[in-house]
Amino acid sequence: MRQMRIWVSGARGKLGAEVCRQLIGAGHEVIEADLTGPEPVDLMDREAVARSLRGADAIVHCAGIASPENIEPVRLFELNTITTFNALEEAWKQGIRTAVLASSGSIYGTAWSPDEIGTPDVPIDENTELRYVDPYALTKDVLERMGQTYARRGVQVTALRFHWILTPDEVRRYIADAPPEDNRRNLWGYVDLGEAARACTLSLQPRPHNRFATLVIAAEDTGRYEPTADLLSHYSPNTKLHTALTGTASLFNTRQAANLIHWTHQSTWRTH
Repeated sequence: MRQMRIWVSGARGKLGAEVCRQLIGAGHEVIEADLTGPEPVDLMDREAVARSLRGADAIVHCAGIASPENIEPVRLFELNTITTFNALEEAWKQGIRTAVLASSGSIYGTAWSPDEIGTPDVPIDENTELRYVDPYALTKDVLERMGQTYARRGVQVTALRFHWILTPDEVRRYIADAPPEDNRRNLWGYVDLGEAARACTLSLQPRPHNRFATLVIAAEDTGRYEPTADLLSHYSPNTKLHTALTGTASLFNTRQAANLIHWTHQSTWRTH
């Protein structure tokens, strides 16, 4: 990929910082757009966003509220949707035609539903029905619909449905060493921080077709030691399994990411 000047929102956050590190390591120039840092950018301020985008070749929009805890739903909706709209609209006005958006596996509705809604079928992929009832998942659906809108205008947009972004130590702490029922809703899945950032960088590659894409980004194994089939039968017995499972295989299908952006999850928490 040619050297580019890439605008990264949420550049001081967990994912954004790793995206910046990888881009700079690959020889690209990064424009940081974050509320913190030497040149703060308020993504709710359309004019501030426009100024920060000047000279950019592409955008990676990582900013947003990472979870709906301790925030009013209306504020959550405002922040996650308006910041995305400002980024896409101002980028499009300036002729920027490549955008990567941080969506979420929470869009399926299982993570933050007030009442557990269950998972009817696995493995989960891009065609899995969206059954959410919570505002956080709604904001991610709106984000993806906005991306689709700008793709129809001529922008290459990739919306990445990240599972729980964790370091290997965090996988052990929050999943492997936790009671298995604690992560039943999330099907014991995760994505390594570095692998998630690499999906962002790969999504910047030009595609002659598939101007808009939504991709599931998750590890190929779970965050547990037990066989996945055993976890499913004990903790989610009503979930229908549509593929053979071996060992600790993930319940998320990432073949579309492999086919479209040549991304596969190349690491596992088990070896760190």
